[in-house]
Amino acid sequence: MKVNFIEEQVTIKGDVVLKGTLTVPNSEAEKFPAVLIVNGSGGADRDGNMKKPPMEANIYKELAHFVTSLGFITLRYDKRGVGESEGDQLTVGVSDLINDILSNIKFLQNHPRVDRDKIILIGHSEGCILATIANTIIPAAGLVLLAGAGTNLWAPMKYQNAQILEEVKHKKGLKGFILRLAVRENVIRKQQEALFNKMINSTEDIIRLKGKKVPAKWFREHFKYSSEDILKALSDAKCPILAVTGDKDVQANAEDLKAVENLKKDNIKAVVIENMDHMLKEFSGEKTVLDIMKQYKSELHKPMHPQLKIVLGQWLTG
Repeated sequence: MKVNFIEEQVTIKGDVVLKGTLTVPNSEAEKFPAVLIVNGSGGADRDGNMKKPPMEANIYKELAHFVTSLGFITLRYDKRGVGESEGDQLTVGVSDLINDILSNIKFLQNHPRVDRDKIILIGHSEGCILATIANTIIPAAGLVLLAGAGTNLWAPMKYQNAQILEEVKHKKGLKGFILRLAVRENVIRKQQEALFNKMINSTEDIIRLKGKKVPAKWFREHFKYSSEDILKALSDAKCPILAVTGDKDVQANAEDLKAVENLKKDNIKAVVIENMDHMLKEFSGEKTVLDIMKQYKSELHKPMHPQLKIVLGQWLTG
């Protein structure tokens, strides 16, 4: 198979040293538009792979290669404390993650083969929030928000818990009976409120919650943003914006795109893709939170959803 791009391992110097992969079209053109891929939450590296639990999904690697095939330079990077990048993942806050996006943007702006006026951010999951905020500081040439547009962190957390309750309600057999005893709406609501209050009132980077270390700074800084704040940032944005969520996504609610559409901005396009899950892959089964890791592991070698490729391709090259 002919390789239509060249990959280079790069170092991005900001508050901490980050490591990334630059993918450049194998072309003699002097300059290219560029895309920066902003990861979701958790320990996934620049390619979208995790060590705990072990999962080699390569969703960001595949995304980068697809976007580069359209004529873009792409940059994907290991977040602080992940992969080859410096830092401690437990002490990282939203402000740190946004600063890292800005450092990556500046890296691209200074790259000799990048058209500095044509840098687009593609955020996935938490990356949608981070890219939206980063765009208010250094305006991008475009925003693509995959699986998480238009909300703060609190909204998907409540969405996931609501789905757990609904799933447990209909779970059959002994497992269902035990789960219904353990998982109750009032208990989950109190746990949510306790988590929110403990994080928002914390002052340390890390605290212990039920014996486990929790990234308090990350939660605290996320909880400062409301969904209304994120929607206002989108409404105020001058660049073209594409927001895409799958109807089989159990981590981001496709219904949230209605609030994005209701902004009634000509520069914003919202798309719900049928049978696409949070991993940007095709899934035709029943939505599940309780067995989500089993689902994700079963589809590791599936390609990116074909309809997503069509939507992205048309938007990026249109």
